[in-house]
Amino acid sequence: MLPTSEILPIAGIEVLGPFPDDLKGHLVMVGGIAAGAREPAAAAAFIRFLDSPAAIPVLTRKGMERP
Repeated sequence: MLPTSEILPIAGIEVLGPFPDDLKGHLVMVGGIAAGAREPAAAAAFIRFLDSPAAIPVLTRKGMERP
């Protein structure tokens, strides 16, 4: 089964609601900053955004959820 985030971009697909808990799986994604990153402050700001309440509407629109 594909994650909802992979289904939403497909033209002509209409998602009527979330899959029931017993049918959906979860993928855990993590973020980090490489030791040689050219913009470590920008990377840290992006990770902070993803962990903030402001990111929830964006993640939801893209078919993702946070625990």
